[in-house]
Amino acid sequence: MCQIYQSIRFILIALSATLIVVACQPAAVEKPTEVTADCRIVNHELGETQICGQPQKVAVISPRILDSMLALGVQPTAFAQAVSPGIEVFDNPTEQIPYIGKWVTTQPIGLGSRNTPSLERLKQLQPDLIMGEPWQSGFSKVMNQIAPTLFFNDAQDPNEIGSWQQDITEIARALGKEGAVNNVLAQHEAQIAQARAALQPVLKAYPRISLITANVEMTQLKSGFDTSLARLLEEIGFEVLLPPGYTGNSSIALSWEIIPSIDSDLMIVAAWDSDLALNPEDSTPQNSMRDQWAQNPLLNSMPTFQQGRVIFVDYYLSGGVTRGPLSDQVILESLPDLLLRTVKAA
Repeated sequence: MCQIYQSIRFILIALSATLIVVACQPAAVEKPTEVTADCRIVNHELGETQICGQPQKVAVISPRILDSMLALGVQPTAFAQAVSPGIEVFDNPTEQIPYIGKWVTTQPIGLGSRNTPSLERLKQLQPDLIMGEPWQSGFSKVMNQIAPTLFFNDAQDPNEIGSWQQDITEIARALGKEGAVNNVLAQHEAQIAQARAALQPVLKAYPRISLITANVEMTQLKSGFDTSLARLLEEIGFEVLLPPGYTGNSSIALSWEIIPSIDSDLMIVAAWDSDLALNPEDSTPQNSMRDQWAQNPLLNSMPTFQQGRVIFVDYYLSGGVTRGPLSDQVILESLPDLLLRTVKAA
């Protein structure tokens, strides 16, 4: 009995001592500002997401989002290309990432194709943030288990030309780079002004332009009214014409027979070739399209073609597969060389 009493007495003494020690300790100070001061709410296609701090490991599953991200001064940790190049690491991004690779200073992990990005590699990488486009939102449930996943839309209306200006502010907020947005916008305006000044002879002589997109097999033909190039030409001051009777629905295919009836001063054809999509800068779908155009009696009889006013360009860039501030810069820098020759040939 004494032993039981002594055991209970010992426990009570120990418990009292513990309570005294705890009572003498300074109270824990809550610091909610340290948790929330660097957090912000980012609006994206699937709603609102809270992002805290500046993400250090960003996985991007869209060339378009990568473009805006690079323009804001943020480098990718992982990247999914338009078509899977089978690259595990982009160790030479200038050669491996079309048009905007020269702005990549890291060696991003390859995530395969933007249509089916590698979820396994994302899990292994454990990024702080994943970013893509709305049509990729089918991956959101799985990706959000890996890291906060945001999908950004640059075209609120499918019948309008997409514009990176519509979502770059939210992309910047997600990356903690809000302060860089105004500089990106100012640079774009300066580039537009420079192109407008250089292209004044063309604007005066040939102000009306029509745009066509087509594969080199000449089995798929559409209006290019919703391309990056169309948007830039309108910003410069050109009038972009629609084909006769065309409703402005980008899903509607055109027939080749309607092309000669388009009454424009200039025509730009953005050509693409799925077999060469991995290295569009090295490929020449536009040259292939030009050769086929020259051999087609319906098309080679067009006065605009005979007078050198049908211009062939690469769809990967001009069509908007990759688009954003940096792609715009590449296009704007190329336009004087492409269009001024039409005035000189007249």
